[in-house]
Amino acid sequence: MSAEIIGGADGPTAIYVTSSVNWSLVIGVTIVIVGGTIAFLRWKKKK
Repeated sequence: MSAEIIGGADGPTAIYVTSSVNWSLVIGVTIVIVGGTIAFLRWKKKK
């Protein structure tokens, strides 16, 4: 991972962060969150 801060006294400061994204992990976490939300909403509706 690499991080750089650029900016000066006369303008806004920007922080750039670069890294490789583990898409398998992102997709897996998204599926778990969506599945959990759907299960919770169905359970809540039955009550």
